[in-house]
Amino acid sequence: MVPYVRKSFYKHFKDGVKYVGGLSDTIYEHINNTLPIDSDEYPRCDVYDYAIDMTIKEIHQAVEGMYHNLNTLQSRSGNQLPFTSINYGTCTLPEGRMITKALLEVSIEGLGNLHKTSIFPCGIFQMMNGVNRKPGDPNYDLYRLALQSTAKRLYPNYANVDWTNNIGYDRNDPKTYFSTMGCRTANGADINAEPGTNPQTKDGRGNICPVTIILPTLAMEAKHLQAIQNVIPEGKKPDAINIFMTLLHDAIYDAKDMLLERFNWICSQPAESAKFMYENGTMLGYKPEEGIRSALKHGTLVIGQLGLAECLQILVGCDHTEPEGMRLAKEIEELFRRLCARFKTDEHLNFGVYYTPAENLCYTAMKKFREKYGIIEKVSDRDFFTNSIHVPVWKEISPFDKIDIES
Repeated sequence: MVPYVRKSFYKHFKDGVKYVGGLSDTIYEHINNTLPIDSDEYPRCDVYDYAIDMTIKEIHQAVEGMYHNLNTLQSRSGNQLPFTSINYGTCTLPEGRMITKALLEVSIEGLGNLHKTSIFPCGIFQMMNGVNRKPGDPNYDLYRLALQSTAKRLYPNYANVDWTNNIGYDRNDPKTYFSTMGCRTANGADINAEPGTNPQTKDGRGNICPVTIILPTLAMEAKHLQAIQNVIPEGKKPDAINIFMTLLHDAIYDAKDMLLERFNWICSQPAESAKFMYENGTMLGYKPEEGIRSALKHGTLVIGQLGLAECLQILVGCDHTEPEGMRLAKEIEELFRRLCARFKTDEHLNFGVYYTPAENLCYTAMKKFREKYGIIEKVSDRDFFTNSIHVPVWKEISPFDKIDIES
């Protein structure tokens, strides 16, 4: 990223440069060094300014090309775009700031002549104390630019590097900063971290496989089981919420077994099934003599969820924007958290809770739900379930309240 001018290039501009004595040799010496792009050792002159301008322009065009490719390369099942994400915002080097600025500016501009909002990459701006949170921090200007992008293009999302759950990260090692893969997968501490390495390392790790639990369906099953137990005297009948929590407990265990089966099947594949990935070390910890499990064990196995808001409507008649709904929501999420923490220890694999990005499943699950239960007000009277633990999109609510509720 260091700007330099070849001697032949310099000669072309020699007549237009005021400072010529030995200038080409001075710049030429810096071709392969690691001086920052704004080092005072570079003579300030027309050639330097031109090199800086061309560097900025080339970075901008490179980012435009990357955004274009990632939004047109349909390589997944069903011709889906590859799910890609980029974490940025903490690099204070001039080169890193230049790249981050380009990523945000291209996001704001949008794609093509119609300036469409880019779907990928999913941008994640990493917030860090002393780096970009407050006026005077070296990257506060980039944070302000990120907010402009979020307001116009939804991206970037934000990750709190100083989150208490990321305790133990190395401030001098960006690989350990809290980051997310996609919109809502957090790679926590690696239970299989190699001796001598920081378990908070995030690079080279990813989500291996998810399973999603459809919460409204479980809630309807709980209501049905409650209704058919009419033989029990009034006041002794099991509460639908208790029945639901039992069903959810069992479903989470079923999901764990499904994940283990899928994980073991994936690990049985030869490295040649993803030759480029393993040859080039894109997965952390790969050891050819141990097979691909040596790398995949550092990834996450996640249990996701869909339709929390509708589930609460079925069970208590309101969603988590109201106190009664929030109380049950916390109970549900605590069960997910507690069991996944247990699985992580028992199975010695990185189990976690997944706030499912179910853009397609929201519709598929609703279709099947309607076929079985019909249209229920505030539950199945729309064409989709609410994604994950989100506040329903039709709720009139401030962004700040929405963030507090979903957190």
